[in-house]
Amino acid sequence: MRQPTFKHWINHQWPAALALLLFSVPMLLNSAMAAEDLSSRDRGYLKDIAQASLVQIEASELAVVKSSSQDVRQLAREVIREHMLVSDQLKQLAQAKRAELPDQPSLIQQAKFRLLSAKDGVEFDQGYAKAIAVKNQETVVKLFEKVAARADDADLKSFALKHLSPMEAKLDYGRNLRAALKTDAGE
Repeated sequence: MRQPTFKHWINHQWPAALALLLFSVPMLLNSAMAAEDLSSRDRGYLKDIAQASLVQIEASELAVVKSSSQDVRQLAREVIREHMLVSDQLKQLAQAKRAELPDQPSLIQQAKFRLLSAKDGVEFDQGYAKAIAVKNQETVVKLFEKVAARADDADLKSFALKHLSPMEAKLDYGRNLRAALKTDAGE
């Protein structure tokens, strides 16, 4: 039996090869484009939001256990609830956009957490109110404002807008708590 030559293949098989090529190229392009759903800036926003929420949750979990103030523990529980909601929804968004999220706060955030965790009593309560409930929450609010204004992805913008108001409310709560703790301490 004689082997088909290249010329024979070209004359008889090219329509099938062309059809396969025309069918597979758009599929390859679609999967490559889907992996690029988010710009690098938007991926950075996802990372920043995830890390900010992680540090808020970890510090607040510590406050629930370690705080000597019922008011601090109450705020900490609310912060945990709010940031867990943000974190869960952020994971869903990241999964839909094929983006990976960090599983721990940044090194700077971890260092600040360690400083807070070394404190006890009223010093811990004031440290939590200042560092987590106010300063870190201010950073979170500014981040959500920035994402809402500058993100390229419409879903990410919508996410930031949806969660901005609750983040601002927690910041107000934190400021009031910080002022009350200062008053209680006689500052």
